[in-house]
Amino acid sequence: MTREQVAEMVKALGPEVARELMDAAARSAPGRMESGKGPLPGGVYSSPENLGAFAKSVIAAGRRTGAVELVDAAKRFGNADVQKAVQLSKFDSAGVLVPIQQSGEVIEFLRPEAALLKLGVRTQAFKGELHLGRQTGTSEFRWVGEGETVPKSAPKYGKVVLKAHKGMVLADISNDLLRTPGVGDAGVGEDIRATVADGLDDAGFNGDGTGAAPKGLFAQLDAAHAFASTGTTAAAYLADIDKAVELPLTAHVRMGNAAWVLHPTRATALLQLQNSGVWVFRQEMLDKGTIRGFPFVMTTRVPSARITFSADWRQFIYGIDEDLILSEHDTRAEFDETTVRAIVKADFKVRQPKAFSSITYST
Repeated sequence: MTREQVAEMVKALGPEVARELMDAAARSAPGRMESGKGPLPGGVYSSPENLGAFAKSVIAAGRRTGAVELVDAAKRFGNADVQKAVQLSKFDSAGVLVPIQQSGEVIEFLRPEAALLKLGVRTQAFKGELHLGRQTGTSEFRWVGEGETVPKSAPKYGKVVLKAHKGMVLADISNDLLRTPGVGDAGVGEDIRATVADGLDDAGFNGDGTGAAPKGLFAQLDAAHAFASTGTTAAAYLADIDKAVELPLTAHVRMGNAAWVLHPTRATALLQLQNSGVWVFRQEMLDKGTIRGFPFVMTTRVPSARITFSADWRQFIYGIDEDLILSEHDTRAEFDETTVRAIVKADFKVRQPKAFSSITYST
């Protein structure tokens, strides 16, 4: 067969594949020609059948994943000459067509772990808008002397309103990734769910209510319960932490799911705090996982300058309008990509602002 005939035979495989096949076949010819007699029997060029077997072995091997599978494919379709023509060790031979294996394991992106739900906040499902009644004042008890009149009193009421704020993740994902077993839809979906959970945590703590964003915990704290620290000495830390616990209790908040939330660097400051060579918080924090008898949760989603306490985290409402919606949209077919969209609607409200207290540090 001539080179033109070879090109004609394999052109349907595409320019790049055809070029690799032709080059590999050509390299198999030197040393296999008998002077004046043409190709040696069994060579790649010796017959259309041999070249066809060579081509089929390469195509079959391209669907496999490793060297052993490629050699097995070559054995199935060709003789020893064909097997030698498929050289795994040379990039410019048919070995270039062997696919690279992709592990099903993906090293996860480092992101803060969701903390609000760990604190035991109250989750509330709602649609669109939800109003919760709130009592803001009570009737009054008075002792009455003979002939005296009692001034009238009446309870006062208000309401807490949850309104759906829409958040979204929109990402173009390579279809090659989606086709990879073990990574694919499940891996991409889990990544987006984690991204949404982190976004909800960030808004739940730090949201300022501007634009489409909801207000978070720190924007709703009772002004009298958010105070500046008196310092970073052992005595100052102890006094401030005692005050943070005292404020909700003296406001008559019933003790429920009480806990602290603080940044890891602030937790380290407490761990390293000593008073006359004696650890102040270290033993309790490491042995019991508590600060002043109450458990704590660490997250980088709260400012390092704050330590926050609640006598009952159920007084924080984590409102979800509807479950996370994940959808795929084949809008970037020309790039072999799929657009993945995640939508969540949520809002956050402090049910009883006096249930919380927060210490702010200057350093």
